Amino acid sequence: MELSNVSFVDVAGVTALAVTAMGLTEGRMVVEHPPPQLPRVLEMFWPDLPRIEVVRR
Repeated sequence: MELSNVSFVDVAGVTALAVTAMGLTEGRMVVEHPPPQLPRVLEMFWPDLPRIEVVRR
């Protein structure tokens, strides 16, 4: 998922991504170029979520 055009995401948006990633039966979700708050919120609430990979800017 490429998010370079997204300038802000709130906790509800990050929650939606995390829940989707947790629901994967195999593989992982790769989030590229997220807004800066997305990795911070993931690390705060889901620090050990192996099904989501964040590729920072």
